Amino acid sequence: MYWGTPQVEEALETTEWPGVYRERNEIQELSFKRMNDHGALKTNYGRKTILGPDRHQQRKREKLEQSLEAAHQRVDKQTAAFKAQQEKVAESESKGHGTRLDQRQRALVGLAQALNDAKDKKDTLTEQVQALGPPGQRADRDFRKQTIMTIRTLLLENALMAFMVALCEHLPSKVSLDCILRILFERSGSRMETVSQVVYWVNIAGVSLPYRRLLAEVVEGLCAMELRDQDKPIRVYLKDMPP
Repeated sequence: MYWGTPQVEEALETTEWPGVYRERNEIQELSFKRMNDHGALKTNYGRKTILGPDRHQQRKREKLEQSLEAAHQRVDKQTAAFKAQQEKVAESESKGHGTRLDQRQRALVGLAQALNDAKDKKDTLTEQVQALGPPGQRADRDFRKQTIMTIRTLLLENALMAFMVALCEHLPSKVSLDCILRILFERSGSRMETVSQVVYWVNIAGVSLPYRRLLAEVVEGLCAMELRDQDKPIRVYLKDMPP
């Protein structure tokens, strides 16, 4: 497995890997389910499109232009070889060669055919490049919103995990992030800012007695963390706010 690092090999027997891997997947799946709400992961932003350069056309044009450049070089090379062979044939004719003249003439015919083939290939590639026309545009699906939401969710998740680590240091009881989200962040309340402090009241109307005790511990932990907003200390209190 790709995560079977030397550290994993030292800690676990190979036969234990499948079970640990299944637990790992389950933990990841539960983490994503937990992030659905506060990360707005299920929000549908539709199939928006954005105009941009036609990358398929660009790649095809680049490939053809490379082939065309090679074809030009091949034509130049074949032209030089053909002219050199013509000079050899003229030399043999002036000197009255027999067998050598025949050999050089046959070679000239082959070079002429190779030159024509190279020119035909160059012309074909030139037509294909011209057939592509001017650079076009392509309407691709706009993933910018989804990307922003994904990054924002991961940043928020990391911030929440860091917050939980700091909060749990001041709590006598163990509490999960899911519980904190439900009993604290999802509850209504009010906020007041004075010259010297920022005060938050959490509405505990309808909260059961066990959860009230837990909320009281959480509020004490928040105050013990000495949180500040614009250099003003933050105070959190519980309050019954019936509808």
